[in-house]
Amino acid sequence: MLRLEAWWYIEAYSRGATENPTLLELAKLDFNMVQSTHQEDLKEMARCWIGMGLASKLNFARDRLIECFFWSIEVVLEPEFRNCRKSLTKVASMVTIIDDVYGTLDELELFTGALQRWDVGAAKKIPKCMELCFLALFIVFFSSTPFSPLNSRLHINILEEKSKLH
Repeated sequence: MLRLEAWWYIEAYSRGATENPTLLELAKLDFNMVQSTHQEDLKEMARCWIGMGLASKLNFARDRLIECFFWSIEVVLEPEFRNCRKSLTKVASMVTIIDDVYGTLDELELFTGALQRWDVGAAKKIPKCMELCFLALFIVFFSSTPFSPLNSRLHINILEEKSKLH
């Protein structure tokens, strides 16, 4: 929240009698540059998350991309660590989706086993919602460009077809 609170301090400083216009201008520029970086990152993450289609296919799951993104900003404040923030957002978003996946104890054990082995073939033995979640996780963690809307949608379709053939 330090960066988000910065605007309040900038406003308070600008009303003060001892303001330094150069310092104030630099503070505003820094704030705007950081906000612009965060907006670009969030737009990219949202475009790719929506393109992947996981949240729409698993309509029961919480779609918390923005909350996860803000959490990653709090963990990694510095604007130069945008790739770290993106990775944290991906992980937190996927954890949120996994947390909402439901099933019987046997189904959940099969799901957990498939995840532990990263066994795409085992995905055909679990319910469709778990299979989609598994395939999305597989793509996010093993694709060279995870969260790419074209890659993710293509990979999910390919993996779904592959799991049907086994």
